[in-house]
Amino acid sequence: MISTSASRAGIALGAVTTALFLVAPTASAAAQDAGLAQVNGHTDKWMAEATPSVTYDNGYKVDSAEEVKSALEQCKDSSVSCAEKPVESKQVTKWFDVGNDAMGVGPIENCGTGQGEINQTLSGSKTFTWGWNVGGNVDLTLVKDVLKIGASAQYSETNAETKAGDIRITVKPGERGMLMMGKDTEQRTSDVTIQGGKFGGAKITGLRTEILLAEAARVSTDVVKCGELLKKEQS
Repeated sequence: MISTSASRAGIALGAVTTALFLVAPTASAAAQDAGLAQVNGHTDKWMAEATPSVTYDNGYKVDSAEEVKSALEQCKDSSVSCAEKPVESKQVTKWFDVGNDAMGVGPIENCGTGQGEINQTLSGSKTFTWGWNVGGNVDLTLVKDVLKIGASAQYSETNAETKAGDIRITVKPGERGMLMMGKDTEQRTSDVTIQGGKFGGAKITGLRTEILLAEAARVSTDVVKCGELLKKEQS
């Protein structure tokens, strides 16, 4: 028996979070209307597939993420000058299936025989975070204040945002579904020129940052036919 009420599932990740209650039954369509690509956040490997490297002025080159991060951290030194140049940038909406405490973390199943249409209000929350491809948590002071990546009002002021969502879902016979939340994000690839510091200077290539935009999170539903995979099941 599926409950007709749903409790909020809270996720608290990251040092700085903000909460916002949303109702957006046409969010997926709105994201598409905005011209943004739709990305499955559970399977997206854009960040993991990056291959950053740093080449110092003396010709020494390394492609370890930790080495690249170490070179970047020199930019905090007032005696070192750093300039970031975007190579490629695209804005996407990353979608994630979100569990619901009232029904467990799994989807609503309507795969049996003799069942009618299921209509249910789903509520939940999801924490979205900044990311980059050089190991560890993104250093907002370095990225925003020094490199000026995501420094304008278009971008989130924090490295993590917790958003709450609420939506009515319809699961027809032969279907399964669950709440889905998305966040507009910029996926940005940059080169960084470093003057001063180790070996007198360096150039970093392939620095990838995944930056949360300031727009509120989107809310929709992930509904598939029985036997098909939901977004989180494709990972």
